Order: sequence, then C-alpha cells, then structure tokens
Amino acid sequence: MSLRVFQPSHLLEPYVTAIWDYDDLLDGDNLALSILPDTATYLCFLYADLLTTAHKERIYTTRSGLAGFQSFRSDLGALGKVSGVSARLTPWGLNVFCRGVVRDCAERRVDCRDIFPKYLIEEIEDKLSVIRTASERVQCVEHFLLSILNRNNEDLLIQTACKELDKSSGSYPISMLARTLGLTERTFERRFQVHIGTTPKKYARIVRLRNAIFQRKKLSNWADVAYAAGYYDQSHMINDFQELYGMPPESIYPQMEASQTIQFSGLLNLYRA
Repeated sequence: MSLRVFQPSHLLEPYVTAIWDYDDLLDGDNLALSILPDTATYLCFLYADLLTTAHKERIYTTRSGLAGFQSFRSDLGALGKVSGVSARLTPWGLNVFCRGVVRDCAERRVDCRDIFPKYLIEEIEDKLSVIRTASERVQCVEHFLLSILNRNNEDLLIQTACKELDKSSGSYPISMLARTLGLTERTFERRFQVHIGTTPKKYARIVRLRNAIFQRKKLSNWADVAYAAGYYDQSHMINDFQELYGMPPESIYPQMEASQTIQFSGLLNLYRA
C-alpha cells in the first residue's frame, strides 16, 4: 500500500483535517484494517474496485462513500483493489458540503451517489482513474469540495461546543457547556444532533476513550489511564472499550502503537501478528 497524507487548502481547513491518497489500501499486511471511532466523518472517492465495510451487524458495499459519525469501529474489506482519495472532515464539516444529511449518515456508510448528484461522483471517479499523480488526485477532490462548499450552513456555536469537548478530553459537563453557550440543555442537544449527527454526551464519550488510548503511551498501567482520562474507575473504561471498539484495551493498544495512520485517521490493523 502507498498512502500519502496531504494538508487541505486554506479555504477547506476549517472543515477538513487531512486528505490522503492511497493505492491498493488493503494489500499485503493491511488486509484487516479497521477504523476506530474518533468523531470525524470520512468522505471517500474510490476509482478502482468496491470496498466492504462491516459496522456493528451490517455490511455495506460501496465505491465512493461517506462514513458519518460512528460510535463503533468499522472493519474494512476489499472486493478487489481499493484505491482512492479520502477526506477526513471535522465533526461539523459535512453540513457545509451537504446540508441536512448529517443525522441520516450517522452510524452507517452511505453511497456518495445517494447524497450528491450521481453524474458528479462518476465524473470524479473517472478523473481519478486516469490522473497519474497523488497531488493531482487530491486537487481534483479539493476542487469538488470547494465547488459545493456553503459556509452559510455552518453553526459556529456548535463548532465551539465541539472544540470545548475536545479540549477537555470529553470531560466538560454537558449541562454546564449548554449554559456557557446560552442554551437550554434540550436545545443544545437538538442543535448538536443536527450538525454533528449524535448527542453531545456520546460525542464526549468518543473523545474520552480516544484520549485514554493515547494516554497509555505516557502511563504504566490502565488504572492510571482510567483516572487520567476522567473515568470513575478502570472497569467503566474497559466497558467503553468493549462497547465502542469491540475489544479490551490490552488487545488494541499494541496495534495502535504499531500504526502509522492512527494519529491523522482512525485507521489501524487490529489483527497484526
């Protein structure tokens, strides 16, 4: 697999955290890649063969597709050669590219043809298949995103809420955050779901667990990690690992340490020997 990471152009930076180009994503040692929940939305444009995505009890088969907010890991598989360009959107990014689909795309993978004009997606796929360099393929996807960007669809208050939850590693009390933003808790939750696709509480839970696994690099045992990450105790943290990642922390952490992609995406090989 050849995977190159690109920073988005200046105009896309508030809504896209990274763009990567890959050729034969699931070749060789990467036959069992998974995506861990990390609050991002993934918009993928594939130009070779189909991708299968197992999420909870469902399996999706798509070429170009969108993975909305997810609270459980997704396991990737191939029906051939998976090559393409993926944009990792900020938690609030999807709404500025396609208003009103955020909640419908949460906890599933959606074919891009179902949310964007079919001819546009097929045009992008055709272009990507003949472009020879990674940087030109990324520019092709950026051009499409810039063409549909509508800043009128963003909610700066909800962006602030996400940033506060991220900054606190998911520990900011939701009721207090709502008051700080000048909203009732119910209004805050409704508005958050419209723009992010989930509740503030579940968002915070994903942030806290992702922080916990990175804390393990600095701390010697999982009990200390649970305390540092703001869990009531170690058993509560382990329950979150099982419920959101489907595996205990001691099974995930060694694979995360070996991953070269976990920092800029949720991608890693959970079953590397």
